[in-house]
Amino acid sequence: MKSLSKPLFVLMTLLLFAASSCIDHNDGPKKDRSAGGTSEILVVTQNEEQWSGMIGDSIRNFFLQAQYGLPQPEAINKLAHVTVNGFNDMFKKHKCILIVEINPNLKEAVVETGEDLWAAPQRVVKIVAPSRTAWCETFNKQKEAYKVMYDKVERARILSVLRPSNDVKITQRIKEKMGFNMIIPSGFFISKDEPDFMWIRKELEKNSFGIFIYTTPYKDTIQLERNNLISLRDRMMQRYVPGPAEGSFMTTEKEFVPPMLNYISTFPTGFAAEMRGMWCLVGDYMAGPFVSYTFPDNRTGNLVTLEGYVYYPNHDKRDDLLQVQSLIYSIKMPEE
Repeated sequence: MKSLSKPLFVLMTLLLFAASSCIDHNDGPKKDRSAGGTSEILVVTQNEEQWSGMIGDSIRNFFLQAQYGLPQPEAINKLAHVTVNGFNDMFKKHKCILIVEINPNLKEAVVETGEDLWAAPQRVVKIVAPSRTAWCETFNKQKEAYKVMYDKVERARILSVLRPSNDVKITQRIKEKMGFNMIIPSGFFISKDEPDFMWIRKELEKNSFGIFIYTTPYKDTIQLERNNLISLRDRMMQRYVPGPAEGSFMTTEKEFVPPMLNYISTFPTGFAAEMRGMWCLVGDYMAGPFVSYTFPDNRTGNLVTLEGYVYYPNHDKRDDLLQVQSLIYSIKMPEE
């Protein structure tokens, strides 16, 4: 059977909007470009104690947890902090803002969200609660939804930088072969173009990264289970992705960093199986992180996988992986 229901655990993302009011948009002239480091969130508190105490601990425990699938520990986000007295026009241009407010006159917590208030792209989340305990409880209930919103802004910012250098020849080839659009900036090249596989890569002096696009006939939902996705990946890598040493080829690291699978509904195509892990080589000693998205294409009857990978030995890799992930999220299916 091919029918798929959207995973129930993504309901939290929808609950955020059902339970929250919205900050009004500032209609007017075109907004300035937003600022801030990659994956950085600016936390605005009323005082230093909120940042150093239980509220700050709740924020740090979530946003500074290690991102899965990286060889060196790297947090999923960076955090910056300022008190409301210092929250001036410069800080208001930050792309991701979390505002903390305690108001004892409230009976229950209120969450407000807004887009592009002072710059673009931008996401602002404001949580007002009657106590520190209530604030932390509200944050912990909806923190996954906040991350989804902040991640969306981060990808939009990256794509706004990369889109002007889009390589039309490569994107046209993807459209001809796969039937969908993607942004692929200059510097990338098509390394392999097979009937069921494309390898688009960028090679620099010290690092490299790229995107795999591969398809297989879609017969049953069991194909989207973790072990079956790993087996499919390994078959494709052995067939099409050789290593530098004779007889070597890419595979999936399964012992020390076994791939983690999540089913999401926030991918541009709707439902997708997101898998994060490490790739390595059989017959050689290279390795690095990857993230893949697999979804059924009802137009073709195929299961499509888009995967981004990074190779950058002895360096942090989170930001490079986020860049190729953002390119994958640029996928746009044709209108039905």
